[in-house]
Amino acid sequence: MTIDRLKTHLGSVLLASLMLSLLQPTSLPAQAGNDEEEQNPSAKAVWKVERTRGEEVLEFEVTIFQIPAPGGNRWVWRATASNGTYPGGFPIGSMMIRGSGKPRPELFDPLSPAVMEMLLSVHGAGSEGAGLGWADGTPVGLRRQISVERTEAIDDDGQLILTGLLAGGQIQIRGGARALRLSAFKETLYLSGGGSLKRAEWAATLLRGDEENATSEERTLRVERLEAGLIEEEESQQVEEAYEFLAPVVRVLRKGMSLAAVEMAEKMFEKGQKDHKKGPLAEVVEEVASLLKSSKKIASQPLDPDVRAKKMMGKPAPDFSLEGLDGKMVNLSDFQGKTLMVAFWGYS
Repeated sequence: MTIDRLKTHLGSVLLASLMLSLLQPTSLPAQAGNDEEEQNPSAKAVWKVERTRGEEVLEFEVTIFQIPAPGGNRWVWRATASNGTYPGGFPIGSMMIRGSGKPRPELFDPLSPAVMEMLLSVHGAGSEGAGLGWADGTPVGLRRQISVERTEAIDDDGQLILTGLLAGGQIQIRGGARALRLSAFKETLYLSGGGSLKRAEWAATLLRGDEENATSEERTLRVERLEAGLIEEEESQQVEEAYEFLAPVVRVLRKGMSLAAVEMAEKMFEKGQKDHKKGPLAEVVEEVASLLKSSKKIASQPLDPDVRAKKMMGKPAPDFSLEGLDGKMVNLSDFQGKTLMVAFWGYS
C-alpha cells in the first residue's frame, strides 16, 4: 500500500498518528474498512544517540524498521557506533511490541545494553501532562520508576517541552558497602505539535559509597530523531524476510563459539545469502558474512587452554574492559607500557 493511498484513506491526522506509532507502537483503534496492515503500519526511523557513564562516552546511530508481526509489531534495528563497532553486540537486533504496547527485548546481546536502553527509553517516552508523576529510570541504567515533578511549555514553533525533575529528594538505589544513591534526575522531552517525540535528554547524578566518602558519577542519554516515515509494503516484506533469514544465524553465534555451532550457522547462512544481498538489510548480510569468517577462525583454535596459551606466549594480550570497585570502567590498554599484574579469582 502506498503512502498516497494511506493519506486518501485515513486522512492527514491519522497519518501523523501512524508516524507516531514508530515511537509509541500501541495498536491503533480499529477504523471502518481498515485492515491489519493499516492498524500496524510499516515505518523506518533513524536516531542519533549519545550515552555517557562518567567519563565513558558512546555515540552511535540506530536505524529502526517497524514491521508487522503476530500480535503487534517488531522493531528490527541496527546500530553503528562512531568508531565502526556495534554497540548492540551484533550488526542486527530486534524487539517485539505486543498489541498492548508492552515491549519485549528479543534478539540482542545482554552484555551490551546501550542500544536496548535507548530503544526502551524512546518507546516509553510520552506526554503525561504536568504535575507529580513517574519517569522510567531505564535511560540512565536504573531498572525502576522515579518520582518526578513535571512542567510543560510550548515554544514558538509549537513544540511541546516536558520537563521532569526528581521529586522528594535523594533515592536510595542500593545499600551496604557499595551503596548507591540517586541525588538528581532530569527528563526533558521535545514533542512535535502532533505529539511525536523528536528528541529527548535524560540526566542523572549518582553517589557511590557512604555519605562521608561518596564519589559522584554523571549519566546522560540524549536522542535525536534524524528522520522518520512510512515505508512501502515491498520494502517492509524485504525487511521481514531478511530478518527471518538472519535471526537464527545470529542466535547460533550468540550461544557459543564452538566450531560445530559456527559451521551450523555458516550452512544456514549459505543457503539464502544470495537472496538477501540486495535490499534494506544488505549491509547487515555482508557484516554477518564477515562475522562468520572471524568466528570460525577463533572457533578453530585448540580447545585445550594450555595449548592455546602456548600459542599466545610473547604476543600482546587481547584488550578487555571491566568495571572497577569504584564503578568506573578500566581498560587493559590503559596500562600499555607499564608493568601490570592481573589477578583472577572466583568464589565457590
